[in-house]
Amino acid sequence: MNIISQINTIMWGGPLLILLLGIHIYFTIKTGFVQKKLSSGLKYSLEGGSSGGMSAFGTLTTTLAATLGTGNIIGVSTAVYLGGPGGVFWCWITGILGMATTYAETRLSCLYRTKKDGRNAGGMMYVLERALGKKGLAFLYSFFVCLSAFCVGCTTQSNAISETCLDVWGIPKWVAGIVVALPVGLVLLQGVEWIERVCMTLVPAMAFLFLGGCAAYIVLHASFLPKALGEIISSAFHAKSFFGGTVGFSVGMAVRYGIARGLFTNEAGLGTSGIAAASGTEQISPEKQGLISMTATFWDTVVMCAVTGIVVVVFVLQDESVLVEMPAGLLVKGAFETLPLFGGELIAVATICFAAATLIGWSYFGQVAAEYMGGRGLLKKYRYVYVVMIFAGAVMPMGVVWEITDFINMFILLPSVYALVKCSSHILR
Repeated sequence: MNIISQINTIMWGGPLLILLLGIHIYFTIKTGFVQKKLSSGLKYSLEGGSSGGMSAFGTLTTTLAATLGTGNIIGVSTAVYLGGPGGVFWCWITGILGMATTYAETRLSCLYRTKKDGRNAGGMMYVLERALGKKGLAFLYSFFVCLSAFCVGCTTQSNAISETCLDVWGIPKWVAGIVVALPVGLVLLQGVEWIERVCMTLVPAMAFLFLGGCAAYIVLHASFLPKALGEIISSAFHAKSFFGGTVGFSVGMAVRYGIARGLFTNEAGLGTSGIAAASGTEQISPEKQGLISMTATFWDTVVMCAVTGIVVVVFVLQDESVLVEMPAGLLVKGAFETLPLFGGELIAVATICFAAATLIGWSYFGQVAAEYMGGRGLLKKYRYVYVVMIFAGAVMPMGVVWEITDFINMFILLPSVYALVKCSSHILR
């Protein structure tokens, strides 16, 4: 495990972040700054579907279900804790640039999708096989998507739910594990139609709940808002000291942790958004679907992470000592607990909803990968294992799992970036 940890520190500490940021900038230029078509993507996302695949809103919410996870709460909190207020700015910039990569990977996935039992199926595994003839690499990509589904999409999320239930309501972890595994397992076993329906209901509800709490906090502390925005912008370009100079942040720290948390939360470049996008109805062109999926990165990072970041910075400005006295991942929780009514319960429910949505969204990514590798037979086995892993994740220690997850994601990222670069000319065809 020490070897894996060392590899993660080296690769995710610089090279892979630089690679991802470079890809985001490349496709921003390559597509002629496709982000300017955001309004069109938002409009298309409300279009209906047909029997030929998921609706536009269904593909969007399924993608958001997977990406709007606890990283939007804990990840942003740690970005500010480790990189200072400027980390919020760089996280936001990463989201804007990442929209172009999401557009590219989803449009490419739609171009090379195929039919599985009468339904559309696609993703980077199909791009690698059908566009580049790299079937072995496609199988490897699918294998690691399945592993990542069991780790980042399953065990880490169920653990976040069980930890929250134990902390807030005193519910034993094993009880929480069973309570979560049963309904999620039911949704999985019913197939893609149920996944789409649940995501279309859960994602807007949890976003409204969390953003409502953030808005209430900002309104109650509106006097700190101008200073918070000023700190976010100024700290992105100038070193800052807090808590009497005890805590200091450099520009390099703001850039590193802001970009890292932004990249991890929206998953642009991993190719996973293309899996949901390719399941969309053929009535929507690959270009339109690319624009629709691009809005997922906008909602995830440009909106949700930015609002969360403002809440955290306002909380820190009220009492800078929290940077010393409070763990990195609990700043958002600390802010919500100061709300006059049910703040602690609100952030607990929001955390559970985010984690549950990721459980369902990532389960679909793994299903497509499993079916690619072994057809319906392997797909059925995958679903049963996934349900078991939900319970296992609720009761097991997470330190090792997070290290393994970071290591696995490296083997998802590299084939995906390879396909994106090799097929970049296909994207605008």
